[in-house]
Amino acid sequence: MENELEEIIMGKNGSREGLRKLAIELSSTDSSDSARAAFLSSIHVRGETPEEIEGFSYGILSLSTLGQFRDCSDIVGTGGDRKGTINVSTAASLVCSSLGIRIGKHGNRSITGKFGSADFMEACGYKFDMEKEEVIKRLKEDNFVFILAPMYNASFRSFSEVRKKLGHPTIFNIMGPITNPLNPSRAVVGSTTTEIQNTLARVMALRGMKGYSIRSEDGMDEISTNGLSSLLEVRGEIKEHMVDGSRIIGRRVDDANIMAQSREKILSLTLSGLKGENPDAASFIALNAAPCILLNRITDSLESAYKLAMSAIQNGKAFSTLVNITGGKAREVLSIVS
Repeated sequence: MENELEEIIMGKNGSREGLRKLAIELSSTDSSDSARAAFLSSIHVRGETPEEIEGFSYGILSLSTLGQFRDCSDIVGTGGDRKGTINVSTAASLVCSSLGIRIGKHGNRSITGKFGSADFMEACGYKFDMEKEEVIKRLKEDNFVFILAPMYNASFRSFSEVRKKLGHPTIFNIMGPITNPLNPSRAVVGSTTTEIQNTLARVMALRGMKGYSIRSEDGMDEISTNGLSSLLEVRGEIKEHMVDGSRIIGRRVDDANIMAQSREKILSLTLSGLKGENPDAASFIALNAAPCILLNRITDSLESAYKLAMSAIQNGKAFSTLVNITGGKAREVLSIVS
């Protein structure tokens, strides 16, 4: 490990196999936080290559205690845009689940933001602790399961404290979609920069996944409601589509209805959007559910996918899905934060 780590620190590129081994060794209890910090910071400053990310993620994935179930999709953002937006990828996942799409949502508590996907699910009363058999059962019966990153892979716990102390996005943010222990074959992933967006598209292609790598021109790691966004479609080849979110929605939205500076307000806005009581938040959620709906071939255009997602919100299916998977607790939470 010392040679591989030293080369990374010196700014040299690592090999896929070298990064695979390094991921396993750095995750070991024999490794130190100083070594993990040196790796994460050095490769972040220099910039991770697709081959390095694929190799490192494969090493992390190999340590998971949860068996793979590839016939599902994931919607996830890399984080780091610091916009304070609602939990749109989680809410969009619930919308897709309500439409019959199997969602294996992989996420964690917030590292660099205010309120991560796991923070949202936990606040709504979701229970993460499940045996392997229960995870698959929930996925099949509910079309949704949330995989808390550290729970089925000790390597995430090994890096957790270091990531918090560093405070900047790391390779873990970038490789989120391809370290989902279920190893879904389809993913929609948002990123904050053109470089990371292109890298993720190439990584998904290397892994043989189908999906979309998304970036908005205003810096969101989602499809923006008020500007242009780039969608890199990955189906073997990589093809770019430019999308004007406001054109699909039919109007511009007020940022005050989709962004907040407190955890409590983000929770409130997300729930009101998922229930359809906040039209701007609902449109933002539906817009970002659309690529996954399209990816699963339920409709043949983003416009029709958006309309289908809005229908699931407006007829109550989306919120009912959250209520169902939380044993009714989400309804209690909504009554408190409203």
